[in-house]
Amino acid sequence: MSRPWSGRSRGPQVERTDAGFTILSVLIAVILMAVGIVAVSGTAVYLMGLQTEASVRSTATGLAVSYMEQTKTRPVADLASEEPESIDETGAETPAGRFTRTLTVEPGPEPNSKLVTVTIGYPSGLGRVRSVQLVTIVYGGTG
Repeated sequence: MSRPWSGRSRGPQVERTDAGFTILSVLIAVILMAVGIVAVSGTAVYLMGLQTEASVRSTATGLAVSYMEQTKTRPVADLASEEPESIDETGAETPAGRFTRTLTVEPGPEPNSKLVTVTIGYPSGLGRVRSVQLVTIVYGGTG
């Protein structure tokens, strides 16, 4: 005669061990991973900001070099300081330009020479404005 089923298996008994992860150890691991991810993402945002600023500074330097070359083609006697002007990335004057160009002309160290300074102001995050400045001496000759 068979006995009624009691809900327990009479198969091989498995010995219980404490191997495996507890909820607490999993929670600690998740917290540590979250802290690491936040640190890495903050660094990535910072590096992207540096890359953007380097790109804008490079554009400003190109604008300064281009305008300095244009200025050096003028006759020395006609060189004069200019008020700040708003310009775009191509150097074209526009009221909505992100960059500011200033030309400063002073007497040079020699007769018939001028000290020429081109300054390009550019936006640099958090509302700051930085600048790139090129300085050269233009000589008009002895004639």
